[in-house]
Amino acid sequence: MKRKYRAVLGLILAGGVCLSGCSKPGGEASAAQKLGGSFTTEMTMQMEDWTAAGTLSRLGDGAWSVAFAEPSTLAGVVLDFSGGEVTASYKGLGFSVPQSAMPAKSVLSQMILVMDELAQQEEITGKEKDGGVAVEGESEGNPYTLTLTESGDLAGFSLENFDAELTFTQFQAGADVATEITTME
Repeated sequence: MKRKYRAVLGLILAGGVCLSGCSKPGGEASAAQKLGGSFTTEMTMQMEDWTAAGTLSRLGDGAWSVAFAEPSTLAGVVLDFSGGEVTASYKGLGFSVPQSAMPAKSVLSQMILVMDELAQQEEITGKEKDGGVAVEGESEGNPYTLTLTESGDLAGFSLENFDAELTFTQFQAGADVATEITTME
């Protein structure tokens, strides 16, 4: 009798552990909220046969900056996004550029809208994907997927209608990031 009791108890405990610790790929998952503050991350953007690389920085609500390092035709160009407007500068020379003038700016604008919206949420939830969290939705009629690590670091962003894929590495969040970016300009 004791043996049967232990066997049944063992099965119940094993089932409880699996239910609490096992997750199916594609199931509900959540990521730490790091999008609400300032951060900086290295970015690679691929659109069809075009690739660009640089640094993406969130300075605060609605205030973003993208400094391109590659390709050589964009190296040194900085796009500042603030209040729905985009300003471009190169070696201190600034000029106003419409957001829709270049597909890359449109993709970045869409991504910024999505991230600013997610930054307002207390918790970021989505589907479990490769050990991270994939947040799917639509922004201005464009299907997107924003991917975060479980710890809340940006990992990727794709915008289906633009055939665009962004990859993020070296994510750094915190109050010192905004100060560091401001002093570099």
